[in-house]
Amino acid sequence: MLAKTTAILATLATSVSAFTPTTPSMAISLPKLGKKGGRSVTPTIPEEEKPLTERLGGVGVSRPYPEGFDPLGFASRANAQDMIKFREAELKHGRVAMLAVPGFLLSEDFHPFFPSLPKWEFGIFALQDTLEQPPALVAFAGAILAIASFEARSFKSWEVPEGTPGSEASTYFKMKTDIVPGATLPAGPWTQDKLSPEEFLSKQTAELNNGRLAMIAIALIVLQEVTSKLPAAEFDVDTLNFIGSVFATPGDLFGL
Repeated sequence: MLAKTTAILATLATSVSAFTPTTPSMAISLPKLGKKGGRSVTPTIPEEEKPLTERLGGVGVSRPYPEGFDPLGFASRANAQDMIKFREAELKHGRVAMLAVPGFLLSEDFHPFFPSLPKWEFGIFALQDTLEQPPALVAFAGAILAIASFEARSFKSWEVPEGTPGSEASTYFKMKTDIVPGATLPAGPWTQDKLSPEEFLSKQTAELNNGRLAMIAIALIVLQEVTSKLPAAEFDVDTLNFIGSVFATPGDLFGL
């Protein structure tokens, strides 16, 4: 009888404990799927695998390339610091090209500081002939110093070189990631502090696209002069005259 009573009481105690609230000291923390150590684990996407629309604020992403313009796949091999360096280089080359295209074409016919030089000369040989003039050597040296002083302003955009060059932890030849590429000397009405974020993004993209077009243009202009053996402007005039004659008298061209 005593044994039966004890068994009944034990059963009741077990049943009641099932409805007893769990206190914090009694709780057991179990790991859940997708969590580590009780905290949510956010999957990390390597910088190289991110789309261009998510890198550098999406600057340069525009039609007809809604996913970004990177025909040689540089972005897929660049981490955050490399991407900053590539964009800085792209902007500088684009700016030089935008100056080179009009300068290249204009200087073949218009060079008032050096009137003894021939007109309609090959632009690719103009520097050589210019440097043969004594005053031009002084001007050329001054231009080199001006470019060097301007480039020196960009030193602040680079990391302080530390570590062993070539190692993963090295900061040699690496740029800071908290800078705006190309903003070495922010001045004028289109700086970041004078525009809204949307307007500034639009201006950055416009400059980048114009620089890309200019780099392609100056390469084609030089190639045209090398292959045609004619100054670019003269070649273009002859080409336009030929096209005009075709439309004016198409029968003469085809023997009709």
